[in-house]
Amino acid sequence: MQILNRPLSDAPYKDRDIGCQEALEGAFGEIARSVPPSQIVDAAGGKLSPVISALAKRAEAVGWTLEEAEVAISELAQNILDESAAD
Repeated sequence: MQILNRPLSDAPYKDRDIGCQEALEGAFGEIARSVPPSQIVDAAGGKLSPVISALAKRAEAVGWTLEEAEVAISELAQNILDESAAD
């Protein structure tokens, strides 16, 4: 299980959304390799399976908001889908 980085500040800051994506990228990549592709498609659309939702809750526990984490996960899932489509 990868350690998640905390936000640089509790207050809003420039590119905080990107920081959240970067904090979750490795852990989400591990999960993405172990779940059915349909869960990645669902996550890109904002519907998180229990295992992916647990990652968002882990992010919340280290200082990201749950909403930030869920949006970041959706973006990361979409990135995976985009990369797969380009192959």
